[in-house]
Amino acid sequence: RPAEPPLPAPPVVAPPAPRPPPEADLASYIEARRRARGDPAASAGRGNAPDAPASETEAERRDRIIAANLAPSQQPTFGYDPKSGGGVFQLKRIGYSDAEFYFTGWNRDIGRRAKQLIEVRRLGDEDIRQAIIRKMIEMIRGEVQGDFNWLSDRAGGHVVMSARPKDNAALEEFLMEEFFPEPRRRR
Repeated sequence: RPAEPPLPAPPVVAPPAPRPPPEADLASYIEARRRARGDPAASAGRGNAPDAPASETEAERRDRIIAANLAPSQQPTFGYDPKSGGGVFQLKRIGYSDAEFYFTGWNRDIGRRAKQLIEVRRLGDEDIRQAIIRKMIEMIRGEVQGDFNWLSDRAGGHVVMSARPKDNAALEEFLMEEFFPEPRRRR
């Protein structure tokens, strides 16, 4: 009978590397990993973020993080200071006698930018487009009584407009061209 070939030697398996002791929670684990990497962002003490005050309580930390997450990205605004006014109008729906548009702007009641849905109904013989523009002007005048900057894609930049009642016709015409550039039909 022929001799059987010898069996190959079993592969040598290296013993597993010793695992670090488990951390108590996720924050401790992350902090330990940062320290192991030598990351300068690893904060000393209580595990606060590098930009957080050292004496920050857990509730203050939570509020700071929530506020940072709620802040929307910068958007073009009318007016000089977005914290004292300004915003963006966006048409949502236009019907024959009613319409809706969004206004995203600084809300003084909550102390941050907010998006609001504004409903408009036409009055009497006015066109729904006129009703929309008049509502927008009403909102602008709630924030600005004099001149303000309007960022216009159509005009290619900032345009200084007046919110004064004596300049109402010019403001209505300008906004009508901004939002409804097609020729208006007479009834």
